[in-house]
Amino acid sequence: MAAAAVLAAVPATAVAAGVLVDHGHGPTVVHDAAYEQVKTQVHAWSSNGTTRVRLMVSGLPADRTFGAHVHTGGCGADPLASGGHYQHSTDATVPLAEREVWLDVTSDERGRGVATATVPWTFAPGTAGSVVIHALPTNTTTGAAGARLACTSVAFGG
Repeated sequence: MAAAAVLAAVPATAVAAGVLVDHGHGPTVVHDAAYEQVKTQVHAWSSNGTTRVRLMVSGLPADRTFGAHVHTGGCGADPLASGGHYQHSTDATVPLAEREVWLDVTSDERGRGVATATVPWTFAPGTAGSVVIHALPTNTTTGAAGARLACTSVAFGG
């Protein structure tokens, strides 16, 4: 007897057992035509004041590291539409890596990569709207990571 396939639609934001789950599939916009083949999935889980964000990517050039960050706005045709990096705090005494979500991803020999970041805070609704993949690894001093290659819209925080 063959097993029946089950397809379940999951909303972009779901809440189960006190866990807020946000999803994004894309990319929503590709800003560099050389990356048209890139596919992304973003998942975020928030519970008890902690958030875990996972970025899964395929179609990247092999064996390279790309910066990726949560940004304040949703994706748009203009690469700057996604805004700047989301910062949970603007307190300059808190290290930049602790104020932002950095998801630098290194592709394997088949161009696939996964990155996960866990932060001790949650997103307020409407404050973060996308994950952007950048051309370079994140500079740990400045947070810069080069040109914006692809953007996936995610309504973080519901």
